[in-house]
Amino acid sequence: MNCDYTLQGIPDMVVKPKTPEEVSEILKVANKYGTKVIPRGNGADLTGGAKPIGDGGIILDVSLMNKILDVDLQNRIVTVEVGISWSELCEQLSNVEIGYYPGSTGPASGFSATIGGGLSNNTVGGGGAAMYGAVTEQCVGLEVVLPTGEIIDTGAKANSFRDKPFTRFGLGADYSGIFLGDVGIHGVKTKASLNIYPLPEFRGYATYVVKKTKEKSAEKRASEVMLKWQHQRLPLHDFFYYTPSTVSGLTSRKIAKGLADNKVRGAILYYTTVADTQRQLDYNIERIEKIAEEAEFRKLGPTVEEGNVGKWFYEEDGKWQWGNSMFGGGSLFGLSGCLKSPTELLPEYGKMYADWVKRNLPKMAEVGAGGGADFVAFGVYPTYIDVAGGAAVISNIDNREGQVELWKDYLITQIKTLGGIHYWMGEIIGRALVDSGALTEEYYNFMITLKKALDPNKILSPGKFYLTDNY
Repeated sequence: MNCDYTLQGIPDMVVKPKTPEEVSEILKVANKYGTKVIPRGNGADLTGGAKPIGDGGIILDVSLMNKILDVDLQNRIVTVEVGISWSELCEQLSNVEIGYYPGSTGPASGFSATIGGGLSNNTVGGGGAAMYGAVTEQCVGLEVVLPTGEIIDTGAKANSFRDKPFTRFGLGADYSGIFLGDVGIHGVKTKASLNIYPLPEFRGYATYVVKKTKEKSAEKRASEVMLKWQHQRLPLHDFFYYTPSTVSGLTSRKIAKGLADNKVRGAILYYTTVADTQRQLDYNIERIEKIAEEAEFRKLGPTVEEGNVGKWFYEEDGKWQWGNSMFGGGSLFGLSGCLKSPTELLPEYGKMYADWVKRNLPKMAEVGAGGGADFVAFGVYPTYIDVAGGAAVISNIDNREGQVELWKDYLITQIKTLGGIHYWMGEIIGRALVDSGALTEEYYNFMITLKKALDPNKILSPGKFYLTDNY
């Protein structure tokens, strides 16, 4: 399902290739006739990454390219077609001998989001983010069809005498990086090779209630603990902070039934950790929980029914469900803006969100927004956080222009106030970076130069960052 809130362009056609060679032929024909092409996975993006800007052109849907091609246990590398979903990849890898997984398990929409989409957005979503980082950190090579139709390999397989990938670096510059986080403007990824890791036999988790004090906000208290966890390099698999209003939303809607049944109020912080032996796990838990205990956080019971969201997150596919309130469904959409931030700025983000809501309450009421903006923050390897949030609106075509203006104001506030580093770079956020002045003239000209060299006929994902408007 495409959860993208931005206005949908209507393409002339949708094509669903099954091979890189078919992708190449499509792009060659598109170059000949000057037809725009927009690569698409399963359309789980929220910010205009998988849709045309304006009408016309070809949607190039790679969802039929969805096979696991090779599992190299010697080098612990899996090679896949990019149309496979994160959940399908994880499911199949878990059945390989002792069981494996690709470190970070993709975004919260990973039940349907594809590998190609995750790599195109530098996705961070949990399921190993604190231990292994964003999904692009695990990529050791790509097969890419360039906008002009040539097919190349990056990483070790760029050496024509190498039959299997094993490292992303070594043959000059990191050319894989040009196509990671590019939201489909530099080429069409068709295959990807990722590191894989054995599924740990032992895991532990706990959930804490974090109350504000007279001296400190809940965000300040949580960030102090999160920083200690990260600075001491403790073996955290994931850790998440939910604001008081997020917890209220989860309990009122019975999404987190254990929190609701136990009448949990205030913010929560939960962690997961993994180990290969019980002794190692006990040692991990002792060190992690000592820091939370010294901060005087109240620990909830060990079961999901007692409010242990950490256990739900790890054992009940919560890694793909924690963000479901952002997707809304039906007529409810999120004006979303996920970004990366230094961990110590968590309190400042709490203040920024509150100030933005206060400033925009009249406008929010006017365009059908829910009257608030909220976020979740979680740890990412090695020492930063992802701040994922947005404001809920009732989609109404009569209010669409005002809603988009509100969204842009929200994004530019994030960009300007604390220098937030967005990684969902569809139409709305990519253009907000340009409109806000965040990109220096020199940096933007470099982006134009690169785009022009790769896509001289302006056919691939035109309009993102306004790049093809400027050459």
